[in-house]
Amino acid sequence: MGIMRLNQTSLLPLLVIATAVAACGTAVDGPPEIVVDHSACAHCSMLISEPRYAAAYRIDGTDKTFDDIGCLLNSLSEESGAAAAQLWFRDVHDGAWITPEAATFVRSGVLRTPMAGGIVATVHGAEVERLVAAGETTVYGTFEEMLAARPTLAGGETEREGR
Repeated sequence: MGIMRLNQTSLLPLLVIATAVAACGTAVDGPPEIVVDHSACAHCSMLISEPRYAAAYRIDGTDKTFDDIGCLLNSLSEESGAAAAQLWFRDVHDGAWITPEAATFVRSGVLRTPMAGGIVATVHGAEVERLVAAGETTVYGTFEEMLAARPTLAGGETEREGR
């Protein structure tokens, strides 16, 4: 009986198949992908063109992406499973995805967000200070604090009053 010798070339197809099979059973834990100027906001249907204002959530395995935190708040208020939502926000400073636990939220009348929600998220203290110095700001230390304050969104309605 001969010894079977495997080389890198013969192992490559097996590695590709094993990786594909393993990936099929892997749960997605991170935020959904946003393709700039191709992904649409789940609330207002506008294309997401300014990713530093984007946000997303996942409820029961369904992802929704938004061009503005105000759109996320409006959509989340309409969800029956909102309490179980996984939330992500783009940091206005560098565009990185951040969680609500890590974020500070700033609402300002001088911010020009895509749908005029005027709310941004960041983990950078210097960015918060810069926004506060610009004037007309409210700083929320937590996502829950922002929800409790019920900030008024575009059109004079709050996220809980609907559109």
